[in-house]
Amino acid sequence: MPRRGSKKQKPPEGTGGEASARVAAETGKSGERGASRRTSRRGVDLDSWVERNIDEIVLRSGLDYLGLSRDRWLEVLRDILEELYGSTTSYKSAEDIARRLVRSSDRVYPVIASRLAYVLERPTADQLEFIVSNVGDAVLDLAPRLYRWAVEVGREDLLGTLRYKWATTWTKLRTPVLPVRCPRCGFNSVMPDLGCAVCGALLSEREVKSSVDLPRRLEELARGVACSELGNLLRYDYVLVNDLEVKPPSANRLLVDVEVYLGREERNLIRRVYEERCRHAAAE
Repeated sequence: MPRRGSKKQKPPEGTGGEASARVAAETGKSGERGASRRTSRRGVDLDSWVERNIDEIVLRSGLDYLGLSRDRWLEVLRDILEELYGSTTSYKSAEDIARRLVRSSDRVYPVIASRLAYVLERPTADQLEFIVSNVGDAVLDLAPRLYRWAVEVGREDLLGTLRYKWATTWTKLRTPVLPVRCPRCGFNSVMPDLGCAVCGALLSEREVKSSVDLPRRLEELARGVACSELGNLLRYDYVLVNDLEVKPPSANRLLVDVEVYLGREERNLIRRVYEERCRHAAAE
């Protein structure tokens, strides 16, 4: 580029054409250098870079044991690797990105696990274990599929992991109180319509009562409330239950509460406790 102030200097007589030529030549060279710099600023072509390095990254990060095809890894990892690469103005090696992938495993592996759960029809033992071990908040959506896979291969250990992740994620994202435990699959996943959100079973009221140990918890309720509330409970023919408690219909209802109708034995239990605790108060 011409130096600052060069335009103010009047070229000597008889040399105007030569000076103009020199300026044009210098400008042209500067333009070429600028074009070169603009080209370098475009940086690395990430699509091509990922295509060239995907195999090495999978190997260096230790994910090759999952046995996925190259195309499947590209489908699962491409945008993750592009994010990990960051700025494209400098070149990074496959080893660099593999290290970043491993360092970011707490954040990245749950994404990989969820994607594998959606794209695989029948995972291998290693793939299923990776998915269950690393699945994050998506467990609330993926639990039915993962439960079915674990049951098919008899992995009770993975079912235990799934139940724990389901419960902790539910209380974090849905409600602070868990739903009733399903006696069929063992997940706290019985919805108010008595259907299980994980195994799909439609439960009977008898199963729900057994799951929450209704007689014991109903007696605890009857002995723990004031006599006025216990008298009101006698007028209802059902109670609300969840994993935490049995409560009267007049209590605040949660999204996970299930209505359970009281049979003769349950109503007699409430009446017996009422007579033990409250008949003298009622007489007064």
